Amino acid sequence: MIVLAWNCRGMGQPSAIRELKALVCSSNHDYILLMEAKVNAGTMISILQNLYFLNHVYVPPVGLSGGLCVAWRDGLDMEPVTMNKHIISLLVFSTPGSAPWLLFAVYGPNSSMEKRFVWENIHHQMYCFSGAWLVIGDFNTIWNSGDRSSGTGMDIGSRRMRSALNNLGMLLIPTSGSNFSWTNRRHGNRRIRSKIDRVVANENWWRSFPNAFIRMLPQTTSDHNP
Repeated sequence: MIVLAWNCRGMGQPSAIRELKALVCSSNHDYILLMEAKVNAGTMISILQNLYFLNHVYVPPVGLSGGLCVAWRDGLDMEPVTMNKHIISLLVFSTPGSAPWLLFAVYGPNSSMEKRFVWENIHHQMYCFSGAWLVIGDFNTIWNSGDRSSGTGMDIGSRRMRSALNNLGMLLIPTSGSNFSWTNRRHGNRRIRSKIDRVVANENWWRSFPNAFIRMLPQTTSDHNP
């Protein structure tokens, strides 16, 4: 199972579409998770079909922000559970006859109030689900003070996220590549880098996929690493 997760910061430009195609072709991904696609549903469907991803769930942007997408190849079995501008959750049936696991694609909000509602929603779904779960996406918040090169540290949203996940036995998936996943693309002492894109799971998921790992790829058209 190979998953591509990327806050692409808009799929309206040919350069972003070319980069997505190159990423997909490089590893023949089974699933794609895109945050901030910023295009209408028709455009998103066309992009996915050209990449031979014929199954998808897409929450279009609100105004000029957002656009959350999960797409998967034919032959893979997924059942949507929740869909809104910040969360798409799906049941994933990896192997016929085995128990499904719960996948969350997350595009974290900016405001502390919205962060609270998002993580309370995720916590509630996890609490009601006794099986394995995996959370992937742009959390838009750091895990600890070491996740930011400079600037402000942890806020109340960060603490709520940690509390919600720790209470349910969260495990961090091993990661290779860059220590940071986002940059403001400035230079000198105005440059800020943060690790706000993450993958976390519970012990049940880790037991099912003990060799799972995360590879942080270089930045290209977006200020986020795929």
